[in-house]
Amino acid sequence: MRSTQPGPLSRRATGFERSLGLILVASLAGLIAGLSLPAITVRSLFISQDYSLVQSVLAFLEQGDWFLFFITFLFSVAFPVVKIVTGIALWFFLDATSAYARQILGWLAIFSKWSMLDVFIIALIVLVADGRLLSSADIQIGAIVFSIAVLVSTWATRRLSTLAGN
Repeated sequence: MRSTQPGPLSRRATGFERSLGLILVASLAGLIAGLSLPAITVRSLFISQDYSLVQSVLAFLEQGDWFLFFITFLFSVAFPVVKIVTGIALWFFLDATSAYARQILGWLAIFSKWSMLDVFIIALIVLVADGRLLSSADIQIGAIVFSIAVLVSTWATRRLSTLAGN
C-alpha cells in the first residue's frame, strides 16, 4: 500500500518512480518539438512542402473547416499539453492527498485513454493528404517525436495515478 503522506507525489516515489517528474518534463519538451518540427511532407507533381502538426491544424482553420480544426486542435495540441502540465503540477507542487488532486488524478486516468487519438489524428492527416489526386504524403521526424511524447506521457500519467493510490 502506498503512503498517504501529504504533499506532491514526488515525495512518495521510490525506485524508478523517482524519475517520473523528469520523464514528464522531457515529454513536454518532446511534445513541443513534435508539434513544431516537420511532421508531414506532401508531394504533388514537382512541388514538395513540409508541414508541422501545428501548421496542419491551422490549415483546417485557414480553409474554413472549423469542425476539423476544433477536433485536431483539441486532441493534438490542447489535450496533450494540459495532460502533461497537470501531471507536472501533481508531481512537483500539488498536495496529492487533497480531494481536488484526487479528482484531477481520476480525470487524468480517464482522459489518458484518449491519448491514442492524438496519434490517430496524424494518420488521418496523412491519409487526407495522400488521397488527393497526384499527391503523396510521408511521415517526418515531428510525427515520430510527437507520437513518442504522447505515449511516454500517457504511461507517466498512469504511473502518477498508481502512485497516488487511485
